[in-house]
Amino acid sequence: MHPPLNKPHPLCEQVVKNIKLCHAENPYAKFWGACNDTKAAMDACFRKEKEMRRDEAGRAFSEPGGPDVAWMKEIEALR
Repeated sequence: MHPPLNKPHPLCEQVVKNIKLCHAENPYAKFWGACNDTKAAMDACFRKEKEMRRDEAGRAFSEPGGPDVAWMKEIEALR
């Protein structure tokens, strides 16, 4: 199984097109591994995309004055 392909994957657009094409060309053989190489490429691309999103989110928390500072100001305002 793979994640839904209907949401945007900007880094993996071509790989997603390839897996959809493979599924269309092999409606039954896809169940017996006809698209395994394409799926492996898609999984690797999705993994890389996820790492990039995670790194970007981590940078937001490590920057001075990031979300932690804003959160602490909100807590102090409630006191």
